[in-house]
Amino acid sequence: MSRHVTEPQPPDPAFATTSTRLPAASPNVPRSASAFLAIMAGLVVIKLLVERFTPNDFASPSQAHVFAWWFIAALTAVGLIGVWFASRTGFPETWDPAIPVRDRVWIPALVGLILGAIALAVDAGTGWTALAAAQMHMKTIHIAFPGSLLIYPGGAVIVNVIYYLMLIPPLTWLFSWVPALLARDRARRTTVTIENAFIVAALLAALIEPLTQDLGLPGHPGIMAAVFTSDLALNLALVTTFRRAGFGSTVVLRVVFYLVWHIARGVLPA
Repeated sequence: MSRHVTEPQPPDPAFATTSTRLPAASPNVPRSASAFLAIMAGLVVIKLLVERFTPNDFASPSQAHVFAWWFIAALTAVGLIGVWFASRTGFPETWDPAIPVRDRVWIPALVGLILGAIALAVDAGTGWTALAAAQMHMKTIHIAFPGSLLIYPGGAVIVNVIYYLMLIPPLTWLFSWVPALLARDRARRTTVTIENAFIVAALLAALIEPLTQDLGLPGHPGIMAAVFTSDLALNLALVTTFRRAGFGSTVVLRVVFYLVWHIARGVLPA
């Protein structure tokens, strides 16, 4: 009785890749967008409560401006664009049910607590906030309690949309396509290429906050270096969390960080 031997076939070019890792499954975009809109709905509730109870508690006019209705609407629109690009570049969903709660909530919260404590220690050792407030002719850079309980969680959402969601996924997508476009070969857009593109985009985004906020004390290079390093560590933790656990987890991390750095610091003796 003869047996039919099947000759090995070459791999289908459609499935060929230069990467040793399979691309991650695409997130559920409607579910991810819904989770993002739920976060923005929470920001709207905070905005209404601030208008009702603490409209004059902002430490500076720039803080009040980012809580304007038009700004929140624009932020929601660009955030949804960021969600779409995130789904195309391997990011988890905004609040991904496939990721354990430990990774979505508890680890980001713990990191936020640790980095908040580090920020307090750096400030205690350098006196940075007092110097910055004096330079800006303000009593303090921290919003007074209890208004801080509303404003800082809202600010955490706003800042994370601006620094991360509206920048990192689109830049990751753009940077990952550049080699393919130059080579006129879409097959080169592999997981490895996307990860390299993410690293570049994430590093650029992580530098925005330290570069724009921590280098404004001429004559105090040591203080600026210490604060810059602390702030950069926070941002690197946030962009890593974004990639590993999704945008919602970055909000958890920053809210907990603000709980220590701004809210608790605002009620502690100077």
